[in-house]
Amino acid sequence: MVAVLAAVRNNSPGNDIKIESNSKYAIETLTKNLANLEDTGYIGKANKKLIQLTVAKLRSTNNKTSFKWVKGHNGHAGGEINEEIPVKLRLTGAKLSKMTQSLAYKAIREKALEATIQKNRKRTLTMIDAIQNHIEEVIEETPTEERIWKAAKSHTPIKNNNFSRQIKYYLWMVAHDTYCIGMHWLKPNYSEELRKRSKCPHCNGTIEDISHILTGRMWTQPWIGNVIAFALTKTSKKKEKCDPGGDRLWRILISESAYLRVIQNENTLFTTQEVNNRWIATINTRLDLDREMTNEHLQKHKI
Repeated sequence: MVAVLAAVRNNSPGNDIKIESNSKYAIETLTKNLANLEDTGYIGKANKKLIQLTVAKLRSTNNKTSFKWVKGHNGHAGGEINEEIPVKLRLTGAKLSKMTQSLAYKAIREKALEATIQKNRKRTLTMIDAIQNHIEEVIEETPTEERIWKAAKSHTPIKNNNFSRQIKYYLWMVAHDTYCIGMHWLKPNYSEELRKRSKCPHCNGTIEDISHILTGRMWTQPWIGNVIAFALTKTSKKKEKCDPGGDRLWRILISESAYLRVIQNENTLFTTQEVNNRWIATINTRLDLDREMTNEHLQKHKI
């Protein structure tokens, strides 16, 4: 999609545009799927701002644009897009005739998350900075913010989808610091009873943020960066030594273990045996799923 936008943006006025791409996603999004996307207000669509900007650029030209799918690619890296969509070309909202209860729920949730992200942007940047510093120590390179978000969504070098939707959502929420824990309970208009929830009842008044919840008790070696950016870490620092199986196992163990720590019992500690049983059950469930996903009947979708 970035390449299409770059082609349109760099085209000379008066020249028709012929775009050849190996991305069926980009071509179909801008052609046969576009009407439905606009009718539903792009609700729940990934990369919607990039798509809207590309469509606006295409419509702002008087040139004829054609698309052709080709096999393979040239390996050109896309640049970062910082442009704004002109007001007259900006479509907002979904058609009422296309609105469903499910779509409305997605729209409400999307807007709520956007508002929360905007409000918590400072905390998000602090978290990203900490993750970058930690990953640099682990793999001796500093990932960009964009790469960290892609990793959290499981767009890893391993194309198989290794992580459940719940875990992706959980990591996204943690990275944005949107769970109502720790400092979130210290708002001026909150009662003293609510403000007490900011502190861990088991650790002498320590602020109970996500870092403390996941790594503040019992564990001493793991760090919050291990959890959020686990998809970027590898079992070996050596670039020439690649272990896809070991890397995948690490990612699964870290993500499932972190998600297991989401306990609903308020201030109720599980026994060591209970925690052990829950962890084994979780990993065995995931192992059974992986076994099923090796079935030849799944064809290209098997792992």
